[in-house]
Amino acid sequence: MMALLLQMLQTQQRQTEVLRQTMENSHQLAMAAVERGAPTTAEGAPAQQQGQGRPGTHLNFRKMNPQDFRGTEGILYADDWLEDVQRSLELAEVPRALWVTSAASQFFDIALTWYRMDPRASVRGLSWKDFRKLFKEKFYPDVAVSALEGQFASLEQGSSSVDEYAAEFFRLSRFAPSLIQDEGCKARKFRRGLIHAVRTRTSGRRDATFEQILMEAQIAEEDFGLKPKRSSDALGSSSSAGPAKRPHFQQRQFQQHQPQLQIQQAPVRAQQHQGQGRRQDVQCTFCKKMGHTREACRIKLGVCLFCGAPDHQVRDCAIRTASQTGQGRVQQARGGQQGHAFTMAVEPTQAVAEQSADT
Repeated sequence: MMALLLQMLQTQQRQTEVLRQTMENSHQLAMAAVERGAPTTAEGAPAQQQGQGRPGTHLNFRKMNPQDFRGTEGILYADDWLEDVQRSLELAEVPRALWVTSAASQFFDIALTWYRMDPRASVRGLSWKDFRKLFKEKFYPDVAVSALEGQFASLEQGSSSVDEYAAEFFRLSRFAPSLIQDEGCKARKFRRGLIHAVRTRTSGRRDATFEQILMEAQIAEEDFGLKPKRSSDALGSSSSAGPAKRPHFQQRQFQQHQPQLQIQQAPVRAQQHQGQGRRQDVQCTFCKKMGHTREACRIKLGVCLFCGAPDHQVRDCAIRTASQTGQGRVQQARGGQQGHAFTMAVEPTQAVAEQSADT
């Protein structure tokens, strides 16, 4: 029996290797076709000799360290993976004719089997647009999309900061386009989810944009002092090692393998919150908040809004949980339920009421 199982395992491994080799051969053929059709200058010399640069290759894409995809990680990881792969292909300047084969080279297990066995996906010359459509049909089950749409419909700020609420708003809004059909719907939906103390300081005009509401909410939060205080001692107590990586995806199983990466960015977050080293004369053109540029905007980069680490989102930040525990909020930090940071909070509202009474 053991010999039979071992033989079956070896056979499966050989089949997987054959499939990957076939994909590599197809990629090389496509790359050769692109290079044969490369433009030349008026003198007949190759364009790259005139400083225009050689088109990107699969090797350039691999240097971007793209994540693997197995097909079992869930809809949120799948959506983040698809966007991250497209961004890597663009940055590596890979010709669009090679995008599908390059992306598929990161497939394993269920995803690889689907790609090779579905004739619609494995057809030669498949466009990236059609590939995205087929990918979503396979790995975005309707029941999961409906669940995320429901989460977005009931999303509220609760005890989270405005920036944390905005990040979760962006994350879930991708799966509920019918609820934010235009800029006005998007702004009103975001405003309704703000806590009362902040919402009353934002514009209720129907023509208000999302950026205006977000900026007004951030200002109100600062004025009221509602932003949660961070413990700089807890954040800066550990040293870090290893280089920082590009922003990747939120996936809980990866966090336990990269604790140092989370801690590495923590002192930066604590320093910025305390107002040290911030440039108040600079305003981000993405989130409209003062103190940083668009290139450093954590909402735009998709990194953790608390510690700045690229491998998780703020709701899963171990550093944030540790700092909250140090402030006596153990139950909130260890609630264990998904989305617990977005339940309604009483303490900030009460604090505002007390401030109003004093004045």
